[in-house]
Amino acid sequence: MSIEHDGGQTGDRPLDLPKFHVFGVVAAVLALAGCASLPANAPTVHQITKAAKAESSAQIPYRLVPIDAGVIDHLGAAQDPGLYALAALAGDPAPQRADLIRKGDTLTIAVFEVGVSLFGAPTVTTAADSGRAPVANVQTLVAMVREDGSIDLPYVGRMQAGGMYPEQLAAMIKSRMRPLSESPDVIVNITDSLETAVYIGGAVSRPGRFRLTTAHEHLLDALALAGSSPLDVNELEVTLVRGAHTVSVPLNQIGMGDPANLRLLPGDRISLQRVRQSYTVFGATDKVSQVPFEAREVSLAEALARAGGPADSRANPRGIYIFRLEKSDDGKPRATVYQLNLLQPDAYFIAQKFAMRDKDVILFANSSTNALQKALGLLSQLFSPAVAVRTATQ
Repeated sequence: MSIEHDGGQTGDRPLDLPKFHVFGVVAAVLALAGCASLPANAPTVHQITKAAKAESSAQIPYRLVPIDAGVIDHLGAAQDPGLYALAALAGDPAPQRADLIRKGDTLTIAVFEVGVSLFGAPTVTTAADSGRAPVANVQTLVAMVREDGSIDLPYVGRMQAGGMYPEQLAAMIKSRMRPLSESPDVIVNITDSLETAVYIGGAVSRPGRFRLTTAHEHLLDALALAGSSPLDVNELEVTLVRGAHTVSVPLNQIGMGDPANLRLLPGDRISLQRVRQSYTVFGATDKVSQVPFEAREVSLAEALARAGGPADSRANPRGIYIFRLEKSDDGKPRATVYQLNLLQPDAYFIAQKFAMRDKDVILFANSSTNALQKALGLLSQLFSPAVAVRTATQ
């Protein structure tokens, strides 16, 4: 088709309008595709790589680390730092025996007497009783150890009990009663203790104070005594307070034989709280979401599957990123972005070994062709009314 004027052509060659329109549309599409104002829900691989290299201009500099077998071996299994802190507390010296009498303890003292007695009627022996075993009178006394460690007993008076073991106190009471009773014998038991105890609270069925026994209870033993929690074990965090130390660890990371399952000491305080470990998913995916762990350990492969994976039409499979705040060797915080390329077959084995951590962020990078598709869609919306009007007038 050509444009003519005054019965002749305007130039040596006719102007081909369809080709002119095509070139104009292509130029507009390319301009729009390179326009930063087009809507996007995630950066591209190129943008993330470029920002990682420009550390000086970034508000939070980060390092970009491709995930390979060497990275997996260096990271190792994901373990909470609190596990090491609990294991360190396990080395605290414990009393040799759990039945040491301390201030505030409640003592039950059983006094056995035969013959002339202090607490019972005298035993009268007759001829008919000859050859029979003597019958002892039993008197049970209850005493509470004072702040200064002393107790008071009838006829015996005040005596020091704190810092002694039950058999030592029984021998002392017996020696004091011998001048007053014909054949005394004494047994001392600790029926309640304020200091030889641990305190358990939070999300347990029976919170309260639990006395430590000669079984030398460990952390998980005490939680079992306090009853099971109605919450999922994968959503619970246990906090131990011992003196000036406070350590919190996800409950599902403590095993029966682990050093973190430490022996409890008198005065330890334990609390069980609900803390859900989770990771978040952003970028070229069908749904931005926060996903709970719901397990002791979650691999990257499991995390990607739970999130629904990258969107085929918008995501770049070379750009699967895990944003993580971790500590460097000098203890300072460091931002690290781990990259996985799903187009490499061995990446699926690596993803099974890469352990997720609480508060990790998974980002599916946008494909570079996504901007071109959006530009084409925008131009289609712009020119569709004009095409419809032209078609109607022909």
